[in-house]
Amino acid sequence: MRKAEDNLIDQVGQILHDNTFNKKNVLENLKNYNASFTVINEDEVDKDLIFSISEIKKVAISYRLRFIDTVFYKHELPYECVLKIDYLNSTYKKEVQGLKVLSTGKFLKNKNSTDPALLFSPTNLGNYYLLHDWGKPLKWSRAISNWPLRNIETLFLTLIITTLIITLCLPTYLITLDRKATYWCAYRIGVFFHLFIFNMGVTAYITFAFSKNLSTGIWNSEKDFG
Repeated sequence: MRKAEDNLIDQVGQILHDNTFNKKNVLENLKNYNASFTVINEDEVDKDLIFSISEIKKVAISYRLRFIDTVFYKHELPYECVLKIDYLNSTYKKEVQGLKVLSTGKFLKNKNSTDPALLFSPTNLGNYYLLHDWGKPLKWSRAISNWPLRNIETLFLTLIITTLIITLCLPTYLITLDRKATYWCAYRIGVFFHLFIFNMGVTAYITFAFSKNLSTGIWNSEKDFG
């Protein structure tokens, strides 16, 4: 009877040791990047959780998110992520590596942020498999507020619309001293172009002074997290 109890204790100890080793191995893979990592076979996972790089890029640009390797993420990921990775490792006999995080710049720099985040693993067909997501859901207001910074076209269009609204709101007596001038006069057109040039200058200053780069140029950039 004593021998049976000892065997049971030994088996439990071995299981705990194996689980601890697996968790440590998963955490090491999250923090190490290897260009020759093993990828997930798309035939072995849920197709609804597979996304192309173009789909991820579209979401990242629309909501001004960053898509970077986990090696550049300095904080601990949720334990659920580790469990799911460990499950994939044991089920499909693969060491899941080369993982990427899709989230806001605030989340990637601040461990206390509650912004939404998604963890992806590359697949054998060049796509990405969604392993886990956490945090608050994305709000449509974020996409609207960041619309001007999507690309050069949206920024230029925003400047035109903003300048046009300001120009149309200005009363004629603030535009010219000519009392005979009507609302739709040449002076208003001149004010529009002057305001447009001024707004472009202010935008350029803010862009360089506060590093407000366009989303198309930073969505997969890791320079701020190295």
